Amino acid sequence: MPNNISNIINTQLRFSGMASGLDTDYIVEQMMRVEWMKVDSYKQDKQILEWKREDYRNITNLLRSFKDEFFDLLRPASNMRSSSTYYAYKVNYSDENVVTATANGQVVMTEHTIEVIQLAEKAKMESGSGAFGAEGLNLSSSISEVADKLGIDLTEDKLVLTINGETIEIEGSKKFSDLISAINNSEAGVRISYSSFLDKFFIESKATGADAKIDITESSDFFEKLGFDIGTDPEVVAYGKDAEFILDSKTATRSSNMFTIDGVTYSLTGIGTTTIKLTQDTDAIFNKIKSFIDKYNEIVTTITDKVNESRPKSGGTYGSYYLPLTEEQKQAMSEKDIELWEEKAKQGLLKNDALLSGIVQRMRSIMGDITESGGLFSIGISTGNWREGAKLFIDENKLKKAIEENPDRVMEIFARQSSISYDPDNSREDRKTRYDESGVVERLFDVIQNYIRTTRNNDGKKGLLLEKAGIIGDVTEFQNTISKEINDKELYIQDLIERLYIKQESLYIKFAALETALSRMNAQAAWLSQSLGSAQR
Repeated sequence: MPNNISNIINTQLRFSGMASGLDTDYIVEQMMRVEWMKVDSYKQDKQILEWKREDYRNITNLLRSFKDEFFDLLRPASNMRSSSTYYAYKVNYSDENVVTATANGQVVMTEHTIEVIQLAEKAKMESGSGAFGAEGLNLSSSISEVADKLGIDLTEDKLVLTINGETIEIEGSKKFSDLISAINNSEAGVRISYSSFLDKFFIESKATGADAKIDITESSDFFEKLGFDIGTDPEVVAYGKDAEFILDSKTATRSSNMFTIDGVTYSLTGIGTTTIKLTQDTDAIFNKIKSFIDKYNEIVTTITDKVNESRPKSGGTYGSYYLPLTEEQKQAMSEKDIELWEEKAKQGLLKNDALLSGIVQRMRSIMGDITESGGLFSIGISTGNWREGAKLFIDENKLKKAIEENPDRVMEIFARQSSISYDPDNSREDRKTRYDESGVVERLFDVIQNYIRTTRNNDGKKGLLLEKAGIIGDVTEFQNTISKEINDKELYIQDLIERLYIKQESLYIKFAALETALSRMNAQAAWLSQSLGSAQR
């Protein structure tokens, strides 16, 4: 009987073998040993289920990482579902001091001439210097102290300002630096700063363009005391400026110095004229596709290896497999030996697993199927023989040539979107239509969703892998098929231990009865011997 179990159930103090001389504890332990082996067997089954669940979750995390990297709209640089991923351009300028440009999507024209007449500017105001004397303003001073020095009356010891129609109210006991923070963090859309060296205040709008403004009309008295030249104008307002430029002979304005026109994003940096030439960056597009394929290959190889992994045999009785160690076995082994044993015992637990095999087969089918724009093989990407699973191989020259000659077709094969969105409850007809209309990336997205989706369908089911083994951080961490099997095993183990305890107690009772009977017999023999001895005397 394993020591830990023995310690739990042998809580009674027993004095056995007093009459018989038998080692009752040892005899009972040997009689129960085979029974306790059943408990060990179920514990091993439970441990195997826990290891399987861990393997499934590792595959789920691998797919989640793949999805996050290449299917996330919030990562436009690597999002393979976006058409802009398949367009990249090198940019050359006749004058680099006027504008910079980028084009990561499909562009209308590849050559442009732009003349920058005026850069977009923020609205700005600047105070005069000397309002606080040679020492300047101590921003740690309270607002009340500064107000007294400037001759400003506070209402109920509060300073109330209105900038661009936004009211800002702050206690007089606060520091002046708190007032600056309150203005800068308000919805007024301006930023105020103070230079102690110049003893000047500066205000500027957060936005650029002709609509950007600084309106301090309602608080002009306060700002006049700070040194701003208010003058006699009833409205104290400063405005920003729009950017003015001539692009390909057409005059235009924008509120910002950065804007996108016909797929090209311009960033104005100076006044002048420059010519912009865009050329296809084949290497950049190729590297994005290769990065995607490399990660895809890593995933399908990992899954394929797991499905093909055989369970090693320990070489013991009848050539049995490596099984999880019992507590008794662990006590007789070193930590290193335990580690090596369990490493073997974890191998091959998902050999020929139907769920994982289905993922690989589905991925291989997707990558080999033809889309409306052609198949991957037509642009130099192909699957190997069936022994290599769903792994893809790239003909670098053929793929680069396809990108250079017809990037639109490459994009369509990969990222073509269907008119029907992904939904686990789509009808069979809708699923077929979506598959036929989609590029390979969208098809792959659907497969991954079907296996790791965290949302439920109309039947209340999540992704197949989550239903099978769950994932940490989701309700399926505890509510999944394998966890239920583990719980059932645990309940059965506890029930079995209870029954074995009762059986063990019954054996002790029988041995106790034997001891009682032997004690009586010994007592009777002693009495008889004593009686016969007395009679002879």
